[in-house]
Amino acid sequence: MYWLYKSGNPVTRSEKGSNLEAYFAEKRRQINIPFLPDGFKGNTSLTISAVGDLMCANGLENSIGKFYAKVAKLIFNVDISIANLESSLTTKTARTGWYINLTREQFDAVKGHKDEENYTVFCTANNHILDRGMEGFNFTHDTLEAEGIYYVGTNRRPEAQEKGLIIELNGIKLGLVAATFRVNNRSFPNGKEYIVNVIPFHRFQGRVDVSLLEEQISYCRSQDCDFIIASLHWGMEFEFFPRQDQIDIAHGLIEYGADAIISHHTHNIQPFEFYQTRRDPHRRAPIFYGLGNLSSIWSAPYLALSLITNFELVKGYVNGSPKTLVKSVNVTPVLQMEYDCNGKPYLQIQKLCDLITSDHNQHATEYLREAGQYTDLVLGRNWRN
Repeated sequence: MYWLYKSGNPVTRSEKGSNLEAYFAEKRRQINIPFLPDGFKGNTSLTISAVGDLMCANGLENSIGKFYAKVAKLIFNVDISIANLESSLTTKTARTGWYINLTREQFDAVKGHKDEENYTVFCTANNHILDRGMEGFNFTHDTLEAEGIYYVGTNRRPEAQEKGLIIELNGIKLGLVAATFRVNNRSFPNGKEYIVNVIPFHRFQGRVDVSLLEEQISYCRSQDCDFIIASLHWGMEFEFFPRQDQIDIAHGLIEYGADAIISHHTHNIQPFEFYQTRRDPHRRAPIFYGLGNLSSIWSAPYLALSLITNFELVKGYVNGSPKTLVKSVNVTPVLQMEYDCNGKPYLQIQKLCDLITSDHNQHATEYLREAGQYTDLVLGRNWRN
């Protein structure tokens, strides 16, 4: 009942006693602190984009070539692009499982912009990956492999669960690890609990065992990865601030060896921070607590609002010591908009700053005003500049 209530009345305050509004306001004031230390000499760089959940939405099937038209450069004009595939695919024509899952036609609209611009990596450790059982699990992974899209967080062989995904590009070896808080109470086939990386993040009493992610981070380090990104499918849905326990877990994973964290599942945006690590005085780690829905089955402004993140890594030396550090980070609020073409609805992602400066009718203006207020809550007002 509380979940249903929150879906129409999102929680805009942090949990009682945490004062996270002040915590993230202070983090925003630190946003202009340089990432690279004095004396850093870079040799090569890698650009990365990350977005939130991709799920079914009415009109997606008519949106191929249109969905990303206004933001394609932000997402795909990079070396590596990452998204959360909030769905399992199936060969069956009838929709089965949870309503949030994509049809094949809708998947073709969200997998990339035009045939040559697919995402590099899909995070597949999420609560919907087993909605269609093993048929859906296998078909999803067969499809991604056929499309040439990497996936992280799910495993077709037991030994893969001990490892992370490693991509080497531009002389930089990037490691990715991922886990989800649950799989919607779906049953694992006997002996195949390894197929999804599950960590009960939402056990907000007592210590959460994150040893599975630590093992994967250690593997990436053993393979001489220069930079490690952890993808976490977690958080309380329809709440605009993470819980303090999440912040503690995120900081712990960074101190263990992750260098950045991207998060999804809440279906609305949440703040981010640049965490100054104790293990390395030169390292500030980006932590994005909630990227929102890039494609959304819901049309309320807080559910159609999301963030596109872009960051650049640079590999080089500080005082003769090799390091790969974040050079810059950009966060762009975007909104899913619905339009009509010959009587058929289609969807398009647009920058919120462009929308609010355009001419719209009164209803659209109120919709955009509300989207802007939620963005102010999470990012402050600097995004409007």
